[in-house]
This record gives sequence, C-alpha cells and structure tokens, in this order.
Amino acid sequence: MSYNEEYKKLVEHILVNGIWQEGRNGNTLVVPNYSFTIDNMEEDWRLKLRKLYIKGIYGEFLTLIDPTPLTNVSQFEANECNYWKLWAKEDGSINVDYHNMLQPRLSNLIHEINTDPSSRRHIINLWDQNHVDSGELSLACCWHNLTFSVIAGTLHLTWTQRSVDTMIGLPSDVYLAHLFMQYIATMCNLKIGSCMFSLSNTHIYEEHISGAKELLTRTEADYDKKLSFELKA
Repeated sequence: MSYNEEYKKLVEHILVNGIWQEGRNGNTLVVPNYSFTIDNMEEDWRLKLRKLYIKGIYGEFLTLIDPTPLTNVSQFEANECNYWKLWAKEDGSINVDYHNMLQPRLSNLIHEINTDPSSRRHIINLWDQNHVDSGELSLACCWHNLTFSVIAGTLHLTWTQRSVDTMIGLPSDVYLAHLFMQYIATMCNLKIGSCMFSLSNTHIYEEHISGAKELLTRTEADYDKKLSFELKA
C-alpha cells in the first residue's frame, strides 16, 4: 500500500473510530495509537492529496541540523520556515529540544553508523523529562525518538511520536523523516529503505474535520490543490 493510501486509511480510521477529547489547544477526535510503514522512503514520502509547504519543511530541517545554537525564531525564518513564530516569545527567543538534544547526538550517530553499521544502538532520543518539567521549553517534542538500523547496506528508520496532528503535522513529519534518512544515508554511503511510524495520540482537530472528509475524496492528481487547515500552537 502506498503512503497516500496509508494516509487516507488513517484519516478514515480516526473519523470512524476516534473518541472526542478536550486537549491543550482544542477539541480533538483521537485514537490512542497507530502505526504504518512506508517501504520505500527514497521515493514514497510526499503526500499528493493536497499542496504541501515543502520549502518551509525543508527550511525547518536545515535549521535543526545546523550546529549553531538555536536561540531565535529568525534562524528558522532565514531558511524560509515561517511557522515556528507560533511558539517563540515576543522577542523571538525560542528553546526546543528538537535542536538542543539533536545536536549533541547527530554527528556521533553518523560516526557510529560508519564504523559499526550492524549495531542495534543507532538511536536519537530527544525527550528529556527534566527539560519538559522545567517549563522552559517553547514546545515539548512531538516526534522524539529516531531508531536507525542498517541491513545489507540499506538504512531503515523507526520514527516515534507521542502526539500527532494528522492533518497538518503528520505530512510534514513524514517529509522530515525522509530528509533525515536522506542526510544520514548520504553521509554514510547507504541506500534508503523503509520507515515505520509509531504514533501515539493520533488526532484530528474539530475544526479540521470537514477538510479531512474532503481529503478522502481526493486522488494523487490533486497534489497541487490547496486544502487549508489552521496550524494549532
């Protein structure tokens, strides 16, 4: 099953089986857990059922892998990623473990894959409970664990997420997973293989329901048609 078919299957599953729950930033229709696998992340990573803000997501990735300390939203905006201002303070300052926890680990992970590819310890963990409890983070990580494995010269990934905004966040997260795999595969001279998405609290916001139903009527020929959803801070 292609990614686009898997995505429609997930949306339909939430609409049919989801339970209403009041959350931090609005009412959601939610299922407790869900998983799916994209067999070929080299090719099958782009949602083709609506127009995506590819440039902004790519800019987010560039900002996260930049070793320069990330302290201000202007660093995202310099890479044409403009939506992180939703979580920044009025002066633009920002504090996220997507960067704080990623940077100390990323270069070491690449070294480890190059020197011991068959290891089962190729993990990037972004969740630090002390940081979350401190209240100092601009946003606690939604995707928080990336587990890589190398088998027969091919890089595979398990992407773990604690909270999933299905209509806006997930298509962006799938593209980010592709970019991480592409980056590491290039640095380690590997092929790109599969990615399994392990998702908790997978939800659709109440105001996104009508758009979700419209999306189910679309085909991959609609890749360039806009479908507007409000990004929730």
